[in-house]
Amino acid sequence: MESIIHFLVEMPFWYWWVFAVVLLIIELMTGSTYFFWPAIAAFAAGFLDLGPFNGQWQLQLIVFAAVTVALSWWAPSRVKPWLHKTQADHQTLNERGAQKIGRRATVDETFSNGAGKVRLGDTLWLAECDEGTDLAEGTKVVVTRAEGTKLFVKAADASAV
Repeated sequence: MESIIHFLVEMPFWYWWVFAVVLLIIELMTGSTYFFWPAIAAFAAGFLDLGPFNGQWQLQLIVFAAVTVALSWWAPSRVKPWLHKTQADHQTLNERGAQKIGRRATVDETFSNGAGKVRLGDTLWLAECDEGTDLAEGTKVVVTRAEGTKLFVKAADASAV
């Protein structure tokens, strides 16, 4: 026990900063913000070890614990909305079919009984006409919805093409 106390008394300020960097690396790997607050507290304890709390390991640990608890209680509700604000910009992320809605495609194979194939970009998709009509090859269509690997389309307005 005496060796631990001796280590804490003789511990230089940069040990706190190394501890903070290790916590930040863990935070980067987890992305949870749980390790971010102790990392800030460790930086604060390191700065205090440079000045007024130099060698006073008990006060450094109290500051580390108090800042960690205070930030863990106060900061997440203020920081997480800021961190996740761009999530609303990507509502169709990982929803490949939903990303196609509203896009224009070209009928690649003439529709029969309201079903056929359309080319969207460089991909050939199974498609079904919303109106149930047969569309001729080369007709411009607009994707209205997607179900799995099938697109539902309607003929594009001729004036908008």
